[in-house]
Amino acid sequence: MEEKKYEFVHETIKKKPVNKKKLLRRTVLTAALAVVFGLVACVTFLLIEPVINNVLNPEKISKVEFPEEKKEVKPQELLTEESVARQEVQRQEAAVEEAKEEAIQSATTAFGIDQYKELYQDLYAYAQDSMDFMVSVIGISEMQDWLQGTFENENTTAGLILADNTAELLILADTGSMGNASQYYVRFCDKQMTEAHIKQKDSQTGLTILAVSKDEIHSTTMEEIRIAELGISGDDAIVGQPVIAIGAPQGTYGSVSYGMITANKGRLNLTDASYNLLTTDLNTGTAPSGVLINLEGKVLGVRAGSVSGQPLTVFGISDIKTLIAKLSNNEKRAYFGIKGVDVTDDAHKEMNVPYGAYVTEVVSQSPAMRAGVSNGDIITKIGDHLISSYKEYRAVIMSLSPQNVVEMTVMRFDGTEYKEVILEITAEEAE
Repeated sequence: MEEKKYEFVHETIKKKPVNKKKLLRRTVLTAALAVVFGLVACVTFLLIEPVINNVLNPEKISKVEFPEEKKEVKPQELLTEESVARQEVQRQEAAVEEAKEEAIQSATTAFGIDQYKELYQDLYAYAQDSMDFMVSVIGISEMQDWLQGTFENENTTAGLILADNTAELLILADTGSMGNASQYYVRFCDKQMTEAHIKQKDSQTGLTILAVSKDEIHSTTMEEIRIAELGISGDDAIVGQPVIAIGAPQGTYGSVSYGMITANKGRLNLTDASYNLLTTDLNTGTAPSGVLINLEGKVLGVRAGSVSGQPLTVFGISDIKTLIAKLSNNEKRAYFGIKGVDVTDDAHKEMNVPYGAYVTEVVSQSPAMRAGVSNGDIITKIGDHLISSYKEYRAVIMSLSPQNVVEMTVMRFDGTEYKEVILEITAEEAE
């Protein structure tokens, strides 16, 4: 019997015809989504990248430092007596010749009204050029009227562009007259205004460092302004030097005064502090503020409300450099609570009073009072530092930090003689 052969049904599966319209729509949709996702990714990266970068690579704030002032060594100090004598003769001969030339020149050239006009025009132009490192500081505080309604009160003072710590511009100003202002703004020389905040303030002098974020300052403003250059105010040769008061010496921002320094021996003794004062022949208006510059454009002094009296008197810039550096770097300052003066030569010679910082007052509840310092004590040593004046006492205090524990040596009068007393004192934080 023959076997029958059976075949399975052969079926051919045909591919569904391509729908070109659907394919086109899918392609377009995919491309559109890709573009949208790409844009979202770019925007997200641009927004998040600075934040991530700041976290991973935080911007370093540079420390503000002012160059140490070095006393110039006079040539006479390096020469022999013979050389000094010879040099003195040459100097006198040169002085005579110079005097002759000046006499001849003054006799042949009249300094008339036109020359005076030109001189003062040049001085005014120079003062205006220096205003690019000055700012107007506006403090806003809330006040109440007699109906118990609230309103905003504005106080204005002149400020000095002191330093750039990479992230901020630091402004030095006297904010003592602004009370408890809640907001501060700085107006630059190009009239642009930017919000500022207090970095640190010295309650005694009123001197304040305000910080302005550089991210908030327009690039065109950064091109217009500059950092002030600080001069030297401790040299005796400064007396008689012509100066210009800029900022608001007459109480109005932008006012200018011209004159000269008449004295540099004044001092303002405060609690744990002593500052040199420069006196000028300049008369001022109500609530003056600003700085004193020389004809090289360098700042010689800073006006603050804690310095009173007429004519214009300012803090010598050399004496406040340490203070403003600490304020700029937001460093905490030590506080003992001692007011004092220098021991004079007459007191030392006639009454055998030891040289040192004479204590005139001990602030109540201060670290000094708790340590046992008394009025009439003479501070002669703090730690390893010898003290021969109240200025030296202040310098040591500025070098300390809160919570530092030091030994203070004082000379105390027991009715017949001065005896040494050693006290232990713990510094607190100054306001």
